[in-house]
Amino acid sequence: MRILKNVGGEAAGEAMPPLDIVVTRQDVTDEASFRGSGVLELYEALFPLNERDSSDDIVRWVLSEDLGERRQFALGDRQLSYCLDSRCFILRAAQRAIGLGFFTCDHTSHLIFCNYIGVAQAWRGGGLARAFYREMVDMLDELCPRNTGVVLEVEPFDRDQLETVIADLEQTGRRQLDADEAATIRKFLRVCWYHKLGYRFFCDAATARPLQCRSPCLDPALPPSDWAGAEEDYWLMWHARESAAPAPSSAGELWRQAVEAIYVEILAKSLVDEDPQRRHGYWDYATALVAETLQRTAVAEVTLARYLGPDDSPLLSRWRRLAIDLPI
Repeated sequence: MRILKNVGGEAAGEAMPPLDIVVTRQDVTDEASFRGSGVLELYEALFPLNERDSSDDIVRWVLSEDLGERRQFALGDRQLSYCLDSRCFILRAAQRAIGLGFFTCDHTSHLIFCNYIGVAQAWRGGGLARAFYREMVDMLDELCPRNTGVVLEVEPFDRDQLETVIADLEQTGRRQLDADEAATIRKFLRVCWYHKLGYRFFCDAATARPLQCRSPCLDPALPPSDWAGAEEDYWLMWHARESAAPAPSSAGELWRQAVEAIYVEILAKSLVDEDPQRRHGYWDYATALVAETLQRTAVAEVTLARYLGPDDSPLLSRWRRLAIDLPI
């Protein structure tokens, strides 16, 4: 357990009570305690249905499956293995969850994948979310001492569409956003927040735009004819561990490691391991999609850079002046 100290602000108009952070398999060791913390209810409140994993899967991953031990399975005449360590961090006030962070360390690449971070709406402000994140990263460095940094996915957004949405809100004075408008703003705000934490995009040096990767379908139980329709496009962001051993010699090599860690080591292998023989076709599909991403980006000179620049700061200021509450 960690006590979260030196965080300003108030909660619900009252002085902030003591806050602590607990982590699965260290402080929270069984399913009853995990569910009893309220973290899964908070998770469902923070993230829309289309962005959520099933609660049962999360319980499995953080308590009984991704334990930092190597797992092996046979796929035809091949033996495949992987080694994951998934942890859920719970920020608590009076023993109840008010924030969560879900991370997976891939011991093959020594990269940490950030699945989710969120803080309850009533507790935002005063730098609490940033302090919570920093403390989680410090704890991860102790739990996964060989990690070299954290990688995460963000949804691509269109700057022109963002400008159009904000301008329309300013001109009409309306306070309600439709689903597409809210999604556009939310994507932008998430990137702004991660930039503040020090994250950078994997970018094509020639275009200064983030490289795009395509995530395989997350549900192998769907008919194979439906897999392509369930794919999603993402940009990847990276934050190196300050005390890590030297990183790969190039951003291009780090890009390859990140793509393979997320979509092969963490996603495809864990999904196929549940039923190797019936999911042989899914393995071929997912690894082919990853290979296609890496082949498409192989000609790019990869660099780590900010995508949002000085020209984007006025957009953020204009959004804040609208004073519309939109959880990210």
